[in-house]
Amino acid sequence: MGLRDSFFRLLSRGEPELDPAEPVEIGVIPLAVGPMTVETLRDAGFNAVGAPTYNIISEVANRYRILVPRHEAADAQRLLDELRS
Repeated sequence: MGLRDSFFRLLSRGEPELDPAEPVEIGVIPLAVGPMTVETLRDAGFNAVGAPTYNIISEVANRYRILVPRHEAADAQRLLDELRS
């Protein structure tokens, strides 16, 4: 470790703390099954929300984003993967 690395480490505030309640995207799925998938996740106990995504060229909604709080993301992602297969 050089002098410059030591200096940067001294000035660094460390890694930013991640907010466990911050919504994170766990997937983008077809619009037709989006609301049903969000309801399935909510029935399983996750605080899932969803929103349609728009194609900027055709200006048509064709996909659905699913978001959950960061602290639920890993478990919700596993359930979403099970639902997809």
